[in-house]
This record gives sequence, C-alpha cells and structure tokens, in this order.
Amino acid sequence: MGQEARLNDHPLWTTDPAVRQAYSEDASGLIGLPDAVARPKEEKEIVEIIRACAARKIPVTPQGSRSSTVAGPLAFGGLALSLEGMDRVIDLDLVHRLAIVEPGVNLGEFKRSLAGTGLFYAPDPTSEDESTVGGSIAANASGARSYRYGSTRGHIRALRVVLGDGSVTEVTRSRASKNTAGYFGFQDPVDLLVGSEGTLGIVTRATLDLLPAPPGFLAAMGFFPSLAEALGFALAADESRRAGRLRPRCLELFDEGSLDLIRPVETGIKIPEGTRAAIFFEQEYAGEDDDGGMEDWYGLLEASGAYADATVVAANEERQTELRKLRHAIPAGMNEKGQAARDMGGRKLSTDWAVPLDELPRMIEEASRIVRDTFGGFFIRYGHIGNGHPHFNLLAEDAAALERAREATHRMALLAVERGGTVTAEHGVGKVKREYLKYQYPAWVVEAMRAVKRRLDPAGVLAPGNIFE
Repeated sequence: MGQEARLNDHPLWTTDPAVRQAYSEDASGLIGLPDAVARPKEEKEIVEIIRACAARKIPVTPQGSRSSTVAGPLAFGGLALSLEGMDRVIDLDLVHRLAIVEPGVNLGEFKRSLAGTGLFYAPDPTSEDESTVGGSIAANASGARSYRYGSTRGHIRALRVVLGDGSVTEVTRSRASKNTAGYFGFQDPVDLLVGSEGTLGIVTRATLDLLPAPPGFLAAMGFFPSLAEALGFALAADESRRAGRLRPRCLELFDEGSLDLIRPVETGIKIPEGTRAAIFFEQEYAGEDDDGGMEDWYGLLEASGAYADATVVAANEERQTELRKLRHAIPAGMNEKGQAARDMGGRKLSTDWAVPLDELPRMIEEASRIVRDTFGGFFIRYGHIGNGHPHFNLLAEDAAALERAREATHRMALLAVERGGTVTAEHGVGKVKREYLKYQYPAWVVEAMRAVKRRLDPAGVLAPGNIFE
C-alpha cells in the first residue's frame, strides 16, 4: 500500500489536489507538494493526527503562513499540518505582562492588538504580517530590533507541545536567577523547543513575555557615498551604544543594489544622488523631554562621511511607516524576481550568516568577492548590520546560475564560521541549509541533536528533512 493510499482514509485531512497545491509553496522558491493537508482547529485534533501518522509512518510537516526562506514548512510528500486555524489569543494578562496564544495567531496583528495596553511584544521579523507566532517560534525568528531585544527565544515563557508519539507536554522556564541542574539547553527545555523547526513537536499554545512599551521612538535613514563609510558609521554607533551614549534598537544596512530596488517605491523619501549605501536606525525615547539623541546621531553621521543634511528623520507614525515600507520592499522585490526566474530553473538564494561585529567589514569584503568570482550574477546586501548579520541575496536566473549561487553560499557559510560566526542567525536551517551544519559543528554534536529527536519523535515522522537529511 502506497503512502498516498494510507492518507485517503482519515476524516481529519484532505487529499483534494487544489488544497494540496495551496499548501505547496513558501518564500524559499521551492515547491513541496504534500500528499494530504490537515487543518486542525484544536489540540485534540493534532493529537489524533500525530498518533495516526506515527502508527502509519506518515511524515508530518507543520506549517504556519509559509513565509520561510529555507523551506521548513514545505512537505515533500506526507501530510502538511496547517496551524493557521488555531488562531486564538487565549489570555492577555496585563498585570503579569503575559499573553497566551495559539500558534496560528498572525504576528503583526497580535502586536498591533497590544496598542493602548502599555505593553508590546518585542520580536519583529520583517515578514511579521505574513507570519504566525508558531512559525516564529519554530524558527526562533528575530528581525531588525533584535539588535536591542534579541530573538524570539528570549520572549517565550512557556510552551505546550504535542510530541512525535502524540503525547502532550508543557514546559515552563524556571524563574530562579540561577540554575545548574543538568546540561545547558536542557535546564530550560523551552530553549530546546524554540528553533527546533517542527522536528521535536507541534506547538499548540505559547506563553509570551510582554514588555513595557517605550514612550516612543524616532526612526531615521542616513545616506553614504560608499558601503565602507556606512559600515564605519554602524561600528561607531555600536561603540556609542556600548558606552551608554546612544540607545539604538536597530541598525539596518541598504547597499547600492538594495537602494535600486526601493527607489521606485512610492514614498516621500528622497535618496540623494551619489548614494551607494544607507543605514536605517531607530532609537527609543527615554521620556517626554528626550529628543532621541539626534545631535549625537548627526555628529556620528558627519564623522562617518554621510550626506548628513539629507538624513531622513521620522518622528511620527506616518513617516516611520514609510521607512519600514522601504525596508520590507527589499525582500519582497527579490522574492518577486526569484519567482520570475523559476521557469528557467533559477530562484533567489538568501543567506543569514552572522559574524562578530568587529569582523563584519572584512567579512563583507571577502563574501562580496566570493559572490562576484563564484556566482557573477546580481546580488544585494542588506539587513541587520548591528548584529553582524547582513543578508546576501543572490538572484540566479537559470539552473546553471543556481549551481554557482549554491557554491557561493557554501563558501560564505564556511568563511562565517572561520570568522567566529554562524551559518544561520535568523531563518533557521530548514531543508535549504542543512548541509551547512558540518561547517558549524563536529559530528558528535549533530548526532547528539539527532538523539534528542529520536527520543521525542520515536517514529521519526515530524518535519522530515528539516535540519537533518
């Protein structure tokens, strides 16, 4: 009996071809067609689905809104488990600053729903309006403001999870200030599950830590005649942050190719002639009398060779929205170009390696040389420069270019590790970057991770192909 036949006899999923097609793509540019799709509305349905699939050895891949760039939510056969229907905010505790939500809650909508409460949820993936809370937990998503607030992991208090045998477990962080019980990573099992990309269990409920909302913030974009001067500004701003003079919550890079993508976007923002790079930054106000340190910011801009007089400062919500619209237009524009290249066997390849900030200027120089020499096609560099974490996006226009692009991304990943960094800092491993793990870890570490998966997913049905072959 084939796998597809085994999937035809259960009331909790469908094998309708149109439905299967609707759940076959994400932002990676790949296509993974499931044999069936399940769309549960409550935890008990997930338990039943997982038990049935474990008994029949049917692979199960959880999905949110499929905004992943690494094909993590794609099911290449087996069952796609869509969690979008589990979208309730179960509890909002303003006193203890907690929210209990289901995994299908739209991240952007949830964050906006907190307006007026005096609280906010800090993680801010660029695709937050196209992503779910569960998806952001699965990937340990971050974003621009992770420069100040860190990634999703640090904002998860507790999780309720269906494991690979259909059992349900709950894990909650210890509230003690110290903990030396057992191996690090197991001392708070929440840490183990966040970022596990669906391979260890299906999150059915998450308790999120909320923070007091700042009085406000200003956003600004500075323009530079060269990439080197923009990087110099970012390093100077980070030094000022560590010295306590400025409080930036993000430092985001736009290289010349990125600026070419956003110039056609309709906003009131003018990019000066001669600009070859830009830095977007935000700083929170400390109180009503705080001006966001703009005098110090202008001093840094001038000292770094920026077109300081052309700096765009956004102190109101409308102007801030315009700047964030520009930031979002970059990956959106590259995704569109990547989709157009698929008929010729090409697509967009994205990197999210990171290195220590003091290594970043040299890393960008060497990585850019690798891409030019190995790939030779169109690419852009943008993103979370304050974390030493820029994105290189390569546009492969056909199958031959795609192979060259893959070689370039491998060489960059290896170089990042040699520079004391990581092969993936934000998007996760998924199915696209699992070959990079050999650069990051010795074999025994990978085998130890596999052993944990075998314990929590004894039938080996959860998210096959994510993280491991």
